[in-house]
Amino acid sequence: MKTFFTALFLLIVQFVFAQEEMYADGIFNFDQNKPQKIFTTCARIRQAPEVNAQILDSLQPNQQVLILKKEEKVLKLGERVASWYKISYDKNGRNSEGYIWGGNLCTGYLSKNGYDFLLGLTKTISKKIRSFLLRPFSKTSLQSR
Repeated sequence: MKTFFTALFLLIVQFVFAQEEMYADGIFNFDQNKPQKIFTTCARIRQAPEVNAQILDSLQPNQQVLILKKEEKVLKLGERVASWYKISYDKNGRNSEGYIWGGNLCTGYLSKNGYDFLLGLTKTISKKIRSFLLRPFSKTSLQSR
């Protein structure tokens, strides 16, 4: 019985102190050598796959890029988790390369009748700050928007 409780205690300690492993094979998973589009405004292109790396350029929404390689580094911003990608892109008639965080890319896009429809996530709202979602709206508050 003593062995059982010792094993149970060790198992509980393992669950309590285990670090959450970040993985990014969800919605922001993109294939190599495939075109992709920028979703966020002023998406920063960096020299290395790190937040503190030098900013080389910035791209606007709907700019097409080519995914060259998925990096092992993963970044979590808010509740979004995505890998870094090495990309190639054309801007002002010049081909350049750099790194972009996958959360800045479209999760999908469609071109129809001359219009481009981009699908993606710009940011997530903290679970702690949801008070503005719970505020009741009246007809006058909706009309003033």
